[in-house]
Amino acid sequence: MDKDEIWNKTLVLLLEDTDEEDPKTVFLNLLTPVGVFGDQFVLLAESTPVESWVRKNYLTEIQDKLLQVMGTPISVGLGVSTQKEAPQQTTPAPVETVQQPEPDWMNQFVDPASLSGHSPSPNMAAAEEAERVGGEYASSPTSGDEALFSKCTFDTFVVGKSNEFARGAALAVAELPGTAYNPLFIYGNSGLGKTHLLVAIANYAMQNFPRMATRYVSANKFLNDYVEATQRNQWGTFNSKYHQVDILLVDDVQYLEGKDETINQLFNIFNEMTNRNKQIVLSADRAPKDIDMDDRMRSRFISGLLADIKPPDYETRLAILKNYLSRVNQHTSFYGNIPDEVLFYLADVATSNIREMEGSITRLVSNMTLLRKDSISVEEAQELLQDFFPTIKEKQIDIALIQSEVERFFNITHDDMISSKRSKGITNPRHIAIYLSRYMTEESLEAIGKKFGGRDHTTVMHSVNKIERDQKDNRQLFDQLEQLRLLINEHG
Repeated sequence: MDKDEIWNKTLVLLLEDTDEEDPKTVFLNLLTPVGVFGDQFVLLAESTPVESWVRKNYLTEIQDKLLQVMGTPISVGLGVSTQKEAPQQTTPAPVETVQQPEPDWMNQFVDPASLSGHSPSPNMAAAEEAERVGGEYASSPTSGDEALFSKCTFDTFVVGKSNEFARGAALAVAELPGTAYNPLFIYGNSGLGKTHLLVAIANYAMQNFPRMATRYVSANKFLNDYVEATQRNQWGTFNSKYHQVDILLVDDVQYLEGKDETINQLFNIFNEMTNRNKQIVLSADRAPKDIDMDDRMRSRFISGLLADIKPPDYETRLAILKNYLSRVNQHTSFYGNIPDEVLFYLADVATSNIREMEGSITRLVSNMTLLRKDSISVEEAQELLQDFFPTIKEKQIDIALIQSEVERFFNITHDDMISSKRSKGITNPRHIAIYLSRYMTEESLEAIGKKFGGRDHTTVMHSVNKIERDQKDNRQLFDQLEQLRLLINEHG
């Protein structure tokens, strides 16, 4: 969907039970969609008063309806147009100037230059200069990719066991393009960081090898460029984009399934670049053997290095959440506090998709900001995130289930679990079960203590603190906790 279609569908939902004279109708119709920039949908208000009123009264609702339309968590950026809309014309109109609002959580990753059209990025300037002096060029992100490029670097990529190999391979390619691994094929489910790594390679190359022509492109963009070149006979433009580059990064190549002519064109580019020792990086949501395309292309995909990204483990999920929250705190005016127990809870329920995790933080921050709340409880977080994690209310996880799974895992009896026995083979599973009960149920410390043989809340907290502390340095304990969480969630 393009920006207008997205916004029109969102408006229908927003104004479903509202008449034409309602202030809500009036104000929302004074917004103009700019487009999607990374994980943000940007809107321009006709004036500052309109922007302020919408931000105060309708921002959360807009974000909720956008989620319904787009099917993925997305934040909303609000700006103020400083120009009246130009009359329709056949030639492209100049990009509207945006007055950047006060920094806040909503527009944390929007680069003003990407919206204003005033100042070219340093990389674009370098490209133009290179063309003038030597006929080479350094690519830069298109305006729609500015936000994506601004936040996707190797420094902002959270590393864990599930992705450390892929990250290491990507960094090696960035440092020695055309030498280390060529081609590099990164694959894994949606939302695990493939795009982040491809863009990080592009960012690194543009910073450290400015004379190299670097191009990041989605498979759909490649397809569109090829179709346009065919229809308009613009092969000169197409060749300069794809046949004269030093580093080519193509994202989500699974979308080229069934597009035989486009695949053949990519195959030719692939051969040409590898013959010139130029770097190719590809990504997909599955391994090459599972992509439906001819054997020639598949053999090219697997001729270099394959690196898969798996869903992050609990430790990595928690690190991702803390990292994203830290970025929100650094780049916005949000000064509230999301307690550790809420982050622990999110790390438990958000088990597969990084965008989902970041979106959940954005939702909590927006609620706390708009309601001027300094903190938020686990219960409040559960209520707010029902549409992000629909399984929350379906799961029936209680202390009895946790005890049962831990007892089975460590081969101890329930009587042992709730007894006063002090042997290590009993106390350690008991500490673990208490810890999991604290963060996987809504029970109070007192209620947990009662289910473990009538222990008081200080004893419960001792167990919780001990496991929190020990798992940082004890890999075996960490792995046991991860396995138990999976078992409990599976049987809940």
